[in-house]
This record gives sequence, C-alpha cells and structure tokens, in this order.
Amino acid sequence: MKNPWMSAWLSAANSMTGAARGQMMSEMNKTQTQMMQEWQKAWTDAWMAMWFPGNRR
Repeated sequence: MKNPWMSAWLSAANSMTGAARGQMMSEMNKTQTQMMQEWQKAWTDAWMAMWFPGNRR
C-alpha cells in the first residue's frame, strides 16, 4: 500500500531539488564559458608573443 504523505513529500522534495539543480547548472555553465574565454585570450596572447616578439602591449 502506498503512503500518500510520503508520496506528497517526495514530490515536493523532487520539485525543489529540480529547481536548485537548474540554478546550479546555469551557474556552472556561466563559469565554464567565462573560464574558456579567459583561457582563449591567454592562449592567443602567448602565441602572438611567440610569433611577434617585438609587439608588446
């Protein structure tokens, strides 16, 4: 026999964790995008410095 109170509690808990998971994934995606942009800039700057050593910013 199913427990209706347990079912309601699990349903509420699942909806709360789903919302929290969505927020966490959004923040992780934003952080990853920022990290990749910074890495690409550092990588490009390093290569440009090797190819054109006289061009310092």
